[in-house]
Amino acid sequence: MVSKTVSEQHLKAICDVLADTNKGLTKSEIRNLLNQCKVELVDDGYSNNGYIYTVGLSKSNWLYNCFVKNINSKQSFENVYLFIEKSIDPVSYTSEKKRDKYDFLFEELNKVLLLSGLSVTKEGKLTLAVKAKTLDEVDRRVNSLKKHLYNRAIHQEVTKYCIKDYLRKDYYDAVFEAAKGLAERVRIISGLTTDGGVLFQKAFSKNDPYIFFNGLSTANEISEFVGLKELLEAIFHLVRNPAAHTPKVNWKVDETKALDILTIISFAHKYLDVCHRIPTKW
Repeated sequence: MVSKTVSEQHLKAICDVLADTNKGLTKSEIRNLLNQCKVELVDDGYSNNGYIYTVGLSKSNWLYNCFVKNINSKQSFENVYLFIEKSIDPVSYTSEKKRDKYDFLFEELNKVLLLSGLSVTKEGKLTLAVKAKTLDEVDRRVNSLKKHLYNRAIHQEVTKYCIKDYLRKDYYDAVFEAAKGLAERVRIISGLTTDGGVLFQKAFSKNDPYIFFNGLSTANEISEFVGLKELLEAIFHLVRNPAAHTPKVNWKVDETKALDILTIISFAHKYLDVCHRIPTKW
């Protein structure tokens, strides 16, 4: 067990993660873990005599008060760190329905802990770490989203346009910028200056193309050529146009959908890697 201390501000941030209203531990889970770690449960301010009902402290503030009392009593963070380890023990999250909670706690805890010079491993063990100094550094070291992009072999032309938005979980802007980057790539290759469907139809015209990646001499080659054009058009119809004309708050894009969209855009870029401008168009 590490013996490092953390500041009050960092301890409060740790409690905010552990007791997050939507994805954190429930109050009963917190109570059970506190008992296991021999941390005394302080009064949470809740009362109900049948006539008067008092809400009491939030889960986060209650947990923080429990931790502070234990630290002051023991003059040690040992029980608090034991609580963190038990809260992220993989054995508690083996069922599929609990994986989202585990992912949330693992990622968000590490974001706070790295700023204190600590980290928690996938095995649920707290260890010393090189202290992060900025939020950008935290994102680079912790954020699992970038790993997802890497695992899917997302094209660098996609990440160039959207990685900052993606890492801060702004999936709307991430897919929107990636789609716009696709059109920009076609403009660079073709020399054309238009956008959207007009751009793709002219660049990949069967009769007077500006771009080629095969000889267009067989039915299969023509089909593949037209298929790429239609893929580009479909991406714009499904992603770029709705994002451009729908208020951001109304166009919902979660992580899974964003990854799927970025994977499709990446696939199109890999085709564009082998595309060239028709020599007569120079």
